Amino acid sequence: MDAKPPVKPLLHPIANVKRAINKGEIWSNEVRETMAYFGINNQWATFYLISEAVNLEASMLIDADDFCYVDWGSVSKVGLNPPEGATIPFQVWTHTHPRGDAYWSMTDKNSLAIASAVGLISKAIVLGRGEMKIANWIKQGAEEPIQTTGPLSHWTEEKIVKNIITNKNWLDGVEE
Repeated sequence: MDAKPPVKPLLHPIANVKRAINKGEIWSNEVRETMAYFGINNQWATFYLISEAVNLEASMLIDADDFCYVDWGSVSKVGLNPPEGATIPFQVWTHTHPRGDAYWSMTDKNSLAIASAVGLISKAIVLGRGEMKIANWIKQGAEEPIQTTGPLSHWTEEKIVKNIITNKNWLDGVEE
């Protein structure tokens, strides 16, 4: 799949988004712009539940110029893929583990290690089943790092934030 251009965070009519998802049109502007809207507005529960509904990992990157990129990948396969034309460093990389826990998988750790080498991203978020995990990149090294040596020593090992999801249907709580 070719790199997609940035999207403007925009909440489309939910009926249109639902219809696109049901037809498998996850790359449509309606779905990607709505995902960006939920991410930019910290509506992580809805962002995660849409990912779970389509059974794909969702990834959102916000670049240095505030452009937002939304990508999809198969479970355990969505890595940090800087889009062509994006301006680094990225402010934040958010991705999901549909039907899984919020943790730094081996793929995630590899992505964070590579990002450390060039200061590619400042913050990473992973969303899992009802929870969220955050890591911040610290140039001089984190006090409580993901790993004590190597490139992951620059990433903070934050506690998991629980109970970010209070419902099981992504449509619950979203205004039409």
